Amino acid sequence: MSNSTLDAIFARRSVRAYTAQKVGDETIALLARAALAAPSGTNAQPVNVIVVQDTGLVLELEKAVVDFFVKTGNTAVTERNKSRNNKIFYDAPVVFFLAVKNKAAADAGIMSENLAIAAESLGLGSVILGLPSVVFNDPETAGKWKAKLGFPEGYEYGLAVAVGYAADQGKPHEIDLGKISYIK
Repeated sequence: MSNSTLDAIFARRSVRAYTAQKVGDETIALLARAALAAPSGTNAQPVNVIVVQDTGLVLELEKAVVDFFVKTGNTAVTERNKSRNNKIFYDAPVVFFLAVKNKAAADAGIMSENLAIAAESLGLGSVILGLPSVVFNDPETAGKWKAKLGFPEGYEYGLAVAVGYAADQGKPHEIDLGKISYIK
């Protein structure tokens, strides 16, 4: 059975290397719209989408995330970051930040999946990122980063989705069909 939505779901990978090719404004607007089309509990729509294309700002944030783990002595994450050349956003030309209110983590998750599948369907790669949350949750740096990214008052970091043209297709997801139970 051929189905373009299922094809995009099964083809999607976490892409951790992007080309320098920019994503067009119309495509970015379409992706933001796809994110906002995600359902939310009681249709509260507690997520704001902040689209960042400013490479300098993304690199500054990336450094802050890397520095956080060094400063706190988290050697496991520090070593993992080093193995990825301290890339958090992987040089993606656009990053969608999902700012949430009322601890709407599930809504941010649904929205990020909408974004990732939409990106795949448009021939783009993506990766969903939770790691940057550390600088938005650290009392010493949270205010600075929320202000720099224009978070609305009362909103917190939910997730980020880096998007661009994939330089590396990533690894296929291993699907464990043994994790499915049927009750009839």
